[in-house]
Amino acid sequence: MKAAYRCPSNIALVKYWGKKEGGTQLPANPSISLTLGDLYADTSVEIVSGNVSGKPAFDFLFQDQPKPSFTPKLDVFFRRIWDGYELVRNHRLLIRSTNNFPHGTGIASSAAGFGALALCIYDLQQQLYPLPDSPHHEASRIARLGSGSACRSLFAAPAIWGEHEKIAGSSDEYAIPFSGEIAPELQILMDAVLIVDAGEKKVSSSEGHGLLQQNPYASARYGVAKDNLIKICNALETGSLHRFISIVESEALQLHAMMMVSNPYYILMRPGTLSIIENVWAFRENTGVPLMFTLDAGANVHLLFPKMYTSEVTNFIEGNLLLYCQNRQYLCSTTGVAPQKLH
Repeated sequence: MKAAYRCPSNIALVKYWGKKEGGTQLPANPSISLTLGDLYADTSVEIVSGNVSGKPAFDFLFQDQPKPSFTPKLDVFFRRIWDGYELVRNHRLLIRSTNNFPHGTGIASSAAGFGALALCIYDLQQQLYPLPDSPHHEASRIARLGSGSACRSLFAAPAIWGEHEKIAGSSDEYAIPFSGEIAPELQILMDAVLIVDAGEKKVSSSEGHGLLQQNPYASARYGVAKDNLIKICNALETGSLHRFISIVESEALQLHAMMMVSNPYYILMRPGTLSIIENVWAFRENTGVPLMFTLDAGANVHLLFPKMYTSEVTNFIEGNLLLYCQNRQYLCSTTGVAPQKLH
């Protein structure tokens, strides 16, 4: 038996950075993200034999090649779902995964990969050992156990992860889709990802989350993120582009500021990252085009903009920004796309 899914990456508008103590992959603050439909992972899971070893049994191929460095994280994931998933306890699995974008460069490759893997595992479990009264959010819940932000990759609507008293149904255990009506100005956003550095990050996201535990500014940051979530939800509903841009860019800078005041401190931005940001600010001021930047945990820059401005933004990127990109590379994606079952 086999299941295969395509799962998009996502880009957070309000950033998840920091984990609660005493739980497994629980966020210290709520976040909201958009899926990137053209930047995705394709993952398949095939049952190849039984498993009587008493521990997870699997083989993993990434881009059709063995990837031993992924094995520990996959093993942790399967151990976390071991008790509830007979599929994992009873079978040896063959996992194949590919990305259509560079891995480890701050484009949430783990989110796409574990989102797709969770959908495959849940699908096969339901075929062989149906979970009684399985909640609709179960795939999001187990995706979180592989990569926290993966739980947000399973929805076409903006995904909210993290409990907030003003958002009904919100949870630290899984993500939920934004339930409000998005204003026309923000319904169709595009994302251009400028590849400043295609190499793997020197500090992983997992390491970065861990450093927040001793960060003296962490509690203040969590409070700001919580407030920003409500503000950006209101901006989505009212169509306030000015407020939306302000929150998105501030959140990106706060994410990297927390890295720079961690102990040990570190910087993932590069000179090209800063040059792109300054050029975006100047372009927006000079043209009035509502182009904004955000950053994930890496050097690359995401440029978000309403689809109607695609021509202007493309000309700006190719005429002014490609000199800051490694090998003049950038990627374009629609937002707001749900995962797709492939097999």
